[in-house]
Amino acid sequence: MNIRLFKPSLGSEELSAVKDAFDRSWVGLGPRVNEFEEKWAQYCDCKYGISTSNGTSALHTALAACDIGPGDEVIVTSYSFIASSFCVVQAGAIPVFADVRKDTHTIDPTSIKEKITSRTKAIIPVHLYGIPCDMDEIMAIAKERNLFVIEDCAQAVSYTHLTLPTIYSV
Repeated sequence: MNIRLFKPSLGSEELSAVKDAFDRSWVGLGPRVNEFEEKWAQYCDCKYGISTSNGTSALHTALAACDIGPGDEVIVTSYSFIASSFCVVQAGAIPVFADVRKDTHTIDPTSIKEKITSRTKAIIPVHLYGIPCDMDEIMAIAKERNLFVIEDCAQAVSYTHLTLPTIYSV
């Protein structure tokens, strides 16, 4: 039995855009990627948007931008795809696992507070299955403790029609 988590909504407009990219030989970089980065930055109300090949490489890039390395601690969620914590290990830092909330399965700000030490440099909350973390509370903690926040949004935009613990089968 196959259990389908989601069904993409793809139509002629998406097919046309893919065909255009292939026809122009711009499948990795190029004008459409630049346009996407600009529009995404506007949508997120931030100065820059940077495309990467996947969520894992985005986390690597963010950790490097925050100069996180050996000896640093990064608070991560105990319930997520392995990249959320493994990128911390690959940067030479130490992942510190915080508990999740029972109702959302996202990182619990109370647990974050309990895990902070003098070596803590960042928090990586993961918006899981389209369910956002409590960013107001997380940002307040980060501001109070002068910590970076690297939001793992790889699953924030997708799966938004699911609610935990629903499983759809097709």
